[in-house]
Amino acid sequence: MSGFNPALRIEQMYPGNFTTWGRGEAGTGHSHARSYNGSVFVIGQGQFEQLQRTIFGQGRPAFAVLDGASIDGLPALLQKNAAEAMCLFSGDLDPMLAAVAPYLVQLKHGSAAAQMALRDGWNAHWGIVLVTDADTSMLALRSHLRRILRVAAPGGESMLFRFYDPRAFRTVVPHFDPQQHKQFFGPIHGCYVESRETDHALYFSRDNQQSLATLPLSAAA
Repeated sequence: MSGFNPALRIEQMYPGNFTTWGRGEAGTGHSHARSYNGSVFVIGQGQFEQLQRTIFGQGRPAFAVLDGASIDGLPALLQKNAAEAMCLFSGDLDPMLAAVAPYLVQLKHGSAAAQMALRDGWNAHWGIVLVTDADTSMLALRSHLRRILRVAAPGGESMLFRFYDPRAFRTVVPHFDPQQHKQFFGPIHGCYVESRETDHALYFSRDNQQSLATLPLSAAA
């Protein structure tokens, strides 16, 4: 994981996917888009189980990056369902900033965290799912993700890259050049991201930049 530059350099701006990197590390400028409701499933149980089989079937460590700007009360939910979650912003955060910050969560098959990321929040822009190299610790992954949070805009200013919003990911990451792609993925073997079509998921591979897998999600269990 050594050798990565401290910030990605983005030669083209995609409006809405970057925000100014300010005091306290970031100001999101986004309001909560959806309330958490454990009794309402964004996808069906069969689709949830299919996502689990696909992701955990790789046999690699799996993590989610969840977006507090899209999940009401995310810190409290994580305290209940994934107490080991790590915020990607550092320092003593103001509670309002902590509420909208991105958090790294390790996923296990059938865990409460997996249900949040792959069932309750899928297609609601709650975040993305990563599978990593086998020897990647959660702490090392957080360190890598913090490096790609900050990007250098064409004018030289430092910006927050909201790659953990699936809509931003789909817009920006496929257009990386080979060096940016390598720098972005690092120890990440691949990323699962919700599609614009709610009955599909997308898989972006580190090792084959040109390969984008579209995964149909059957409603049947």
